[in-house]
Amino acid sequence: MLCIRCGATLTDPGYCSACGTDIRIYNRLFRLSNTYYNMGLEKAKARNLSGAMQDLRYSLRLNKNHIQARNLLGLVYFEVGEVVLALTEWIISKSLEPDKNIADEYIRAIQENPSRWAAINQTIKKYNQSLLYCQQGSEDLAIIQLKKVLSMNPKLVKGHQLLALLYIQTEEYERAGRELRRALAIDKTDSLSLHYQDELEHLTGKSINPKEKTGKETRENKNSDIISYTSGNETIIMPATYKDTTGMNVVLNLLIGLVVGVALMWFLVVPAKVRSIRSETNQQIIAYSDEVSAKQTELNGMQKQVEELQAALAEKEAEPETGGSYEKLIEAYNAFRGENTEAALAALDEVDTQELSEGAMSLYHEVYRTVHAEEIKGWYDAGEAAYNAGNWAEAVENLQRVVDIEEMYQDGYAVYYLARAYESSEDTEKAIPLFRRFAETYPGTVRANYCNQALTRLGQPAVEQQQQQPVQPQQPEQNQPQDPQQTDPQQPT
Repeated sequence: MLCIRCGATLTDPGYCSACGTDIRIYNRLFRLSNTYYNMGLEKAKARNLSGAMQDLRYSLRLNKNHIQARNLLGLVYFEVGEVVLALTEWIISKSLEPDKNIADEYIRAIQENPSRWAAINQTIKKYNQSLLYCQQGSEDLAIIQLKKVLSMNPKLVKGHQLLALLYIQTEEYERAGRELRRALAIDKTDSLSLHYQDELEHLTGKSINPKEKTGKETRENKNSDIISYTSGNETIIMPATYKDTTGMNVVLNLLIGLVVGVALMWFLVVPAKVRSIRSETNQQIIAYSDEVSAKQTELNGMQKQVEELQAALAEKEAEPETGGSYEKLIEAYNAFRGENTEAALAALDEVDTQELSEGAMSLYHEVYRTVHAEEIKGWYDAGEAAYNAGNWAEAVENLQRVVDIEEMYQDGYAVYYLARAYESSEDTEKAIPLFRRFAETYPGTVRANYCNQALTRLGQPAVEQQQQQPVQPQQPEQNQPQDPQQTDPQQPT
């Protein structure tokens, strides 16, 4: 046995030789906790759930590590419809004893059933909504909500009690008595249900649980075709009439049952299956339509760029020194669309970017980014290595190439580190617009805050940050370059 305070092995049953704690007091508390647990268990078996909850709480107050008491308290909570309280007790129990704990099975049984978990959440929301309706004086709406709650969770004692109270408020005493009987069937000794029952009996002047009729009267009322008589110490029960069941009757009953079963399947199962298939088909059609629309939009955009390029080429047909670049760019674009990477590379190498217009440069960069992806990545990696080594000139040279082709390469990291390299090399005129561009594109992030600080430090106004932050740039897969003066966070937030 271990000491409850210091964990040392006990050599004396009366006290701990390591810390001097009197173990007898703790033993008495544990025995008393076990006593309350046994009392709660007996009351739970007798459906005295209120008393069981009280005893189990006393047991846990004396010994919070009593796993059996905590698991049983969760079961009692679950039986009265308090699923959230039950899960709370089982989760605490599992945290105290992770291995071989039956609470793990209880939790899994609830959480692995999505429909049941969703029904529990809806029950809580609707019950809270019914309470709000009661506070607003809308008894009818509260009754409707509570009926929905009890249809999903018929064991919720609080729901039956509140519905009974609303029926008493609207003077529907018979329905109130029915709800109280249902609540007492779940918890026989619930004090609030018994109090409502007494009040209802006082209002109606009669008991809501009338005495049951005698066995003879009950039999006569249930079925007038039954005759019962006493022979000695035995009671003989027999039907008043005798029906001869022949083979024809059996066949006829089977045929009728078969027809009814086929009719039920035709009118109930088949329409539901057809609706399910139609719903899945409609969803697939919608998904395909969205995909086709997105592809068509992309195709229209690229076609518009080609038309602009062809128009620019038509304007420059009289200029032989510039027409060749446009023709090569169109040749590269057609090879790119045909997934002929080598032909696209060869055509791009012959394009003179100085002869291209702004729209043509946009198409050039789009094709270049795809066919020269490895080359752009190599420039970025070289710029990263130079930045980490403090070689600002080489970092500026490589990162500027990347930014010229794809401005926000690696989710803006190329612009950010290019601005830092310019700042470190004291070229503030080029650093300022890059800091401002990053802060405007990714407002609210850690690096945007640094860019604003850099702008302020360089005598420029900071970019106003939006309250609602856009999607934050994601961390690229490779390690980002580190600032020699201050380590940047790995991910802007």
